[in-house]
Amino acid sequence: MFSLNARMARPRIGLLPTGHYYYWQQFPDLRAKGLAMYGKLLERLETFGDVIAPELVDTPEKSAAAGELFLKEHVDIVLVFPFGYTPAMCVVPAARSLSVPIRILNAHEDASYDYAKADTTEYLHHEGVCCVPEYASALRTIGRTFRVRTGAFRDGRLWDEIGADCRGAAAARVFRALNFGVIGETYTNMADMPVDELRLLNATRRLLIRPEVEEVEEAYHHATRAQVDEMRGQFRVMYDVDAGVTDEHLRESARIAVAFDEVIMRHDLSAFGFYWWGIRETVTQFRAQAALAVSRLAALGRPGVTEGDVKTAMAMKLLDLLGAGGMFVEFFSMDFDENFILMGHDGPSNINVAQDRPKLSFLEVHHGKSGSGLGIDFHMKEGPVTLVNLTQVDAGESFKLITTAGEVVPGSILSIGNPNCRVRVDRPIHEFMDAWCQQGPSHHIALGIGDHTAEVEAFAEAIGFRFVRV
Repeated sequence: MFSLNARMARPRIGLLPTGHYYYWQQFPDLRAKGLAMYGKLLERLETFGDVIAPELVDTPEKSAAAGELFLKEHVDIVLVFPFGYTPAMCVVPAARSLSVPIRILNAHEDASYDYAKADTTEYLHHEGVCCVPEYASALRTIGRTFRVRTGAFRDGRLWDEIGADCRGAAAARVFRALNFGVIGETYTNMADMPVDELRLLNATRRLLIRPEVEEVEEAYHHATRAQVDEMRGQFRVMYDVDAGVTDEHLRESARIAVAFDEVIMRHDLSAFGFYWWGIRETVTQFRAQAALAVSRLAALGRPGVTEGDVKTAMAMKLLDLLGAGGMFVEFFSMDFDENFILMGHDGPSNINVAQDRPKLSFLEVHHGKSGSGLGIDFHMKEGPVTLVNLTQVDAGESFKLITTAGEVVPGSILSIGNPNCRVRVDRPIHEFMDAWCQQGPSHHIALGIGDHTAEVEAFAEAIGFRFVRV
């Protein structure tokens, strides 16, 4: 299998330490105490990403210079950390020039202190909370959104929140630079598959890349014996092969995989939708036998989605950037006895999220599609998961992300050549389905390993997508 974490973006964290210059001469030890605490914060943040920080900002002029530094260094997010009370004009000049997420760290090294013995220096050292409402008011006044992250340094929840903010913002920076594409068309009469490219242009300044189906055909015919043998060898390692799968089946899937590799790499597609019916049997089979080819690309961080659904491929790529893999699923059925939803899809999958070695079988029929070919079965890794849908409905000028956390639970699943799993959400199924559908989702969903809803929310803020948690 391939690594889930290989493509996680390392955050570029702008850290804005703020203080009130008027205090320094009045209380000579105060600045040093703040810097010592700041050092602990810096040490922890450096485990999350690369920290870009100016000197202590205690005047509006230094704040403006800090904003220029953050722009020059292309930070993904700015964390504001006050050393006690600080006027908001130590934040506003920096924030005014930025378009990245802002987090006010209402945090401290101490969970409490000895009030009876404390002097004014000690009191001021713990007074960062005083200016947080002022910061908030000023940021709202200049039209900047923000979140306040509150807690003592010993609080794991605080670091979880900050880490999610940083990872989500970093994923947005990488996402904007990616190429997305469609090969062929969307599945006939599926009303939720088409994508408005102007929304993509608004979000990433790019349009879809549209390779021709003939490019796959040409690459197929030019695949060498050595390339096909090497790819077939990879498949033998990746999968348990059913007795009904012949060496010729594997060889044909390997040749198609070589062709897909050539086209996807030529256009540098990071996520793509693909579908065509085909008039000639050969062309039909390029799509019908693409499951292994596209599943391998998904495991390598280039997810592809059948039925032409590039929006779900984009959501899978987002999860890939968060180290969650990204599996292509839809609702299969509901189990009211055990309170779970069976989820899966035919065709390509992401073998990185398999609990055990995936299995191959030969399918004479792909339900609802033309052609025949190999199908994939596996149990997904059990535990927390994130469901993400990328939709255009009620999304303004860009996209909307609908997300929820769930859990893959153990139990029997279908063995029909389509990976599937049992997913349990926190709400009763009847409440969840209504709430989910009210948001106007497409019927396909990206599923990722772990609860990454906080990262998805930070990503949406950073890239300008609407965000809804169901």
